[in-house]
Amino acid sequence: MYRFTRGRALSVALAAIVVVASLAACSGSSGGIKVTGAWARNSAATAGAGAAYLVIQNTGSAADALIGASSPAAKTVEMHETKVIESAAPSMGMGGMGSADPSAMPTASGMGGGPMMGMVPVSRIDVPAGGSAELKPGSYHLMLLELVADLKVGDSIELTLQFEKAGKITVKAEVRAQ
Repeated sequence: MYRFTRGRALSVALAAIVVVASLAACSGSSGGIKVTGAWARNSAATAGAGAAYLVIQNTGSAADALIGASSPAAKTVEMHETKVIESAAPSMGMGGMGSADPSAMPTASGMGGGPMMGMVPVSRIDVPAGGSAELKPGSYHLMLLELVADLKVGDSIELTLQFEKAGKITVKAEVRAQ
């Protein structure tokens, strides 16, 4: 029969803490922020850009925000929101928000001066305490600009997310068909 001494019991407890902390780091969580369901659309590097999506859950008691991202798969990663832009015509109103944004893309209806869908860069994506934020097609998403290689179905890419309070969280995103 094996007997634990106090020193041995303490060593076993510390080892268990290290294992649990290591597993938490791999799962994409930190400070009440948990990232799940990360995926990216397949895209050829010659297309120049790709998109990634995920769900951010905040189980903490304080709000947080995604404030940046990076990936070895792209030279630049920007946070964008897809939304209706009221007028396709350039405007200097609303502090430049209605101006001709180079990231705005017209809908199939063309450039008739009416509402159109566009991607607008955002500086932060808020994640309320006890709530979540979903980055999905047609909403908030991560734009992977200047891809360094093709994003092929079945591959995975690494995304490092920068949060205002929780710090950096790195996750793997599976590349899926569009």
